[in-house]
Amino acid sequence: LLLLHDAGTNGNSFRDVMDRLAVEHSPVSFDLPGHGRSGELDSLTSIEAMAVHAENLVGDWGLNSLIVVGEGMGAAVALELASRAVIKVAGVVCLGAVGRSVDLSQEISDLALIASGKARRQFDSTGYAPDTDESVFRKAFAEWVKTDPRAALGARRAQEMWNAEAEVSHVNTPTLVVIGEETEDQYRQSSERLADELPFGATRGLDGAARRGAIENPAELSLVIDAFSNELEVTK
Repeated sequence: LLLLHDAGTNGNSFRDVMDRLAVEHSPVSFDLPGHGRSGELDSLTSIEAMAVHAENLVGDWGLNSLIVVGEGMGAAVALELASRAVIKVAGVVCLGAVGRSVDLSQEISDLALIASGKARRQFDSTGYAPDTDESVFRKAFAEWVKTDPRAALGARRAQEMWNAEAEVSHVNTPTLVVIGEETEDQYRQSSERLADELPFGATRGLDGAARRGAIENPAELSLVIDAFSNELEVTK
């Protein structure tokens, strides 16, 4: 299992999910350039470049099959990996704010002001279920501060460009789009639209979460990923 994080966060956002999946699987995550501990200030400028970066990292591992889990921007990278088929991707799991119809313009505008020193950086507390425990916000904040807003800005711009140009109707990889039960209507519709565009796309709900399922309900998400993996094994 390769888990790809969203823009502005890092691979550690999947920590609790990976701990649970490690019982039956071999989960791996890493910080994309510009994020977390990668040691850069700038993100890669395109989703394709991020996919190539991932291919270079895992290409020599001799994998017979790989399931890629992507959150937000990471979902775009996951679908790009499946589309390129340089490495064999057996299945894709998408979660968070995903789909080519996601509007990133306001976030990009806000990040541009922050990156240029014209606005104060503020933690984004949207996209969580209404009854989210304070400990979840503290955990998310601890990972959020590790990435410079310049990297988050570049990553969102890359995602926006991919959303405008990508064609997913030829991605023949089984793909599960996970939608938190508390997800806002516009993001729910975008996720459902993405699943409809994919030849082998399907949706599944996630209790106790909105768009931040990996940190809101890692226990349930790990079960969803494990079940999807088992379904792929049965249909081989």
